Amino acid sequence: MTNHDRPTDRERVTETEQCLLAAVISDPDTIWETSAIVDASDFASDHHRRLWEIVTSMDCANESTRDIGRLLAHIRDAGLMEALGGKSEFTKRYTDKEVSANATAYATDVRRHSARRQLRAIAKQFADDIEAADDPIEAANIIRAKIDDVVAYGSTTTDTMSLHQAALQRLALIEHPETSDVGKLIPTGIPCLDETYGGLRRGGSYVIAARPGRGKSALMKQILNSLDIREKPSLCISLEMDANEFASRILSERAQIDGKLLEVDDSGERLLDDGELARLRQVVTDTQHSVIHIGAPRGKAATIEAIAAQARLAKAKWGIDVLAVDYLQLMSKSSPRQTDYEFVTANSKAFKQLARELGVVVIALSQLNRDVEKASKARRPRLSDLRDSGSIEQDADGVIMLHQLCEHSTDYEMIVAKMRNDSEGIFPVELLGKYTMFQSREVN
Repeated sequence: MTNHDRPTDRERVTETEQCLLAAVISDPDTIWETSAIVDASDFASDHHRRLWEIVTSMDCANESTRDIGRLLAHIRDAGLMEALGGKSEFTKRYTDKEVSANATAYATDVRRHSARRQLRAIAKQFADDIEAADDPIEAANIIRAKIDDVVAYGSTTTDTMSLHQAALQRLALIEHPETSDVGKLIPTGIPCLDETYGGLRRGGSYVIAARPGRGKSALMKQILNSLDIREKPSLCISLEMDANEFASRILSERAQIDGKLLEVDDSGERLLDDGELARLRQVVTDTQHSVIHIGAPRGKAATIEAIAAQARLAKAKWGIDVLAVDYLQLMSKSSPRQTDYEFVTANSKAFKQLARELGVVVIALSQLNRDVEKASKARRPRLSDLRDSGSIEQDADGVIMLHQLCEHSTDYEMIVAKMRNDSEGIFPVELLGKYTMFQSREVN
């Protein structure tokens, strides 16, 4: 076949739409499954779009398209007969019983062609979107949102499977855990959490909450450090500290050097002795193999849309297992009209959806309200104490709260206020401030 003889893209699309219509007309039982994949707007041809509407309308009215005479009557009433080639040509093209076995395959192809057309239309608008936006990051977010809509719609999966398929998937995980990431738990490196809950689940979103300066960043850092040692890639979005400050805390824990000694005093002299400096240099050298990636965005680069885009890129580039965000209330609002409640609610839902989309663990830090400190004696925090809580407690698969037993004390309680499919728990821990890390403590 010469290039001239090969069908054009338009001809291939027309042929695919024709085969789908022939399949559902010849076998009306396929309408339900194909209607779950395509609708009238997915057809490129106007007369195919109108024929699809006739076919689906007949099905809704309990009229069978196998009655060709009745179908032709509807086509004539719609003024479509000539566009479809007349009675003889229509019967030849659209009543092929052999194609009905592949009805869903044709529907899938029609939907993909539709998504491709939508992407072309978006691409033509790129220049206009860029010119209309005040900031290039804003333009990128607008374009990304449009593309995400097409991706979501263009996906032909219905996320459904039979119980038997799901059961086989679970059995494969149990029998050969090394070959599958489906449902696999990721250990946190925190003994009390891992021994009780096994770790955090991929596709799950988790919240670490505490009052300001009460260890939530330290716990997140400790989890990411443990993941890094086990070569589990992660992305840390730090909105509270710069990347080098976050690195300083990692180095303090790994080298077991007081974090205060990693500062430089007013005289410009280092505070480390020669032995500590040698130990630090070795740890820094070892970080060349690290799979922690750190972002410290500001302004519009710190919106949920921008962070989600960065997470998608990190998943594609490094295969991250965990996204950690420090912290929810410091993120930038996508719209200045959002209330704090609406803002946190939207972000909470977005993180849950992102966790499922990418198949990663999302850890988001959150502040607690002042109410836990108002009483004469600080009480244990509750889910309702999550600041600007919105739907955090509903969306999160797990909520871990840190409670300092009394001011200036290193004794804490790690409170698991929620853990999906498991019970709540309270674990005594101690904060080793100089290394910004927690360890289990004995209770007398």
